[in-house]
Amino acid sequence: LLVAVPATADEVADFYQGKTVKMVMPTSPGGSTALYGTVLGEYLKRHIPGKPNLIQEYRTGSGGLIAANYVYNAALKDGSVITMLLSSTILTQLIKPKAAKFSVDKFSHIGRMADLPRALIAWHTAGVATMEDAKKRPVPLGASGRTSVTTIHPALLNLFIGTKFKIVTGYRGAGNTYLALERGEIGATTVAWDGLVGNRGDWLASGKVKVLALIGARKVPGYESVPRLIDFARNAEEKAVLNLTLLPSEMGQAVSAPPGIPRARLAALRKAFDDTMRDPAFLAEAKKRKMVLEPRDGEWLRAMVVREMKQPASVLERARALIAAGGKATSARKKKK
Repeated sequence: LLVAVPATADEVADFYQGKTVKMVMPTSPGGSTALYGTVLGEYLKRHIPGKPNLIQEYRTGSGGLIAANYVYNAALKDGSVITMLLSSTILTQLIKPKAAKFSVDKFSHIGRMADLPRALIAWHTAGVATMEDAKKRPVPLGASGRTSVTTIHPALLNLFIGTKFKIVTGYRGAGNTYLALERGEIGATTVAWDGLVGNRGDWLASGKVKVLALIGARKVPGYESVPRLIDFARNAEEKAVLNLTLLPSEMGQAVSAPPGIPRARLAALRKAFDDTMRDPAFLAEAKKRKMVLEPRDGEWLRAMVVREMKQPASVLERARALIAAGGKATSARKKKK
């Protein structure tokens, strides 16, 4: 009888043994997404049946669209390719559906490591220490792509409360943006909070950056007096639009695979992810790297995406109009020329 039972687990192990799993990264090294992906990859491979090798492949640009479009449409759908979807892809599909050659709810979702609160920060020499200061003087602000929350959030603040951020796009990943801040190319940017703490915590401690606003629902000890993005909504309509733009914070550091991978391999990847989130060695490394973990399993992630994709048409229409009105930006490449 035991011999007659299909050896699904063995089949999965046989597939992965000796293989290399590719994790497609939407941002360059140096930021929070790369940090979470690199640390996860080191331990995830130990829990996948067959213990394959795992490497990162960077496909950056267009606010995560290049990576997402590749994984959804061109990558192998056999379980050998996974990705860290940039959290803003869910928002991009909702407000810029023609730019997204994918459907976020149809990816094979594996799990979420943490939510992704962000912060609007200014360099200490920019002359901007508060949001009131940002209303009084133009400040060049570094962003990635025009559809990214790095552009959307400051653009909405310009519209809603009259800040004077001059948005400069083309900075692919927090690592490049941090360098631009140090060089004086830009005076402000928005970054993932956990990445800032993990990679540039000394900047916060020394006052090299000023935290102007927090973006997301998570409370950050020591920064209780810093305003949240949602606090700047002046009416119900603006609050609905800002809440929509906070969806990437909930999606967070999510791990997914192309649609249509074999069910047994998806189940194995999900179990490997869950096991990694409980692995004492992984947890110790995450603590060492100052990575906040708020894991959710693959079914939770899938259900969340399906639910949030059903936004009221009126909210989406208003969000598109406001973002289009405030989304004027300059390319970093053009600026350098």
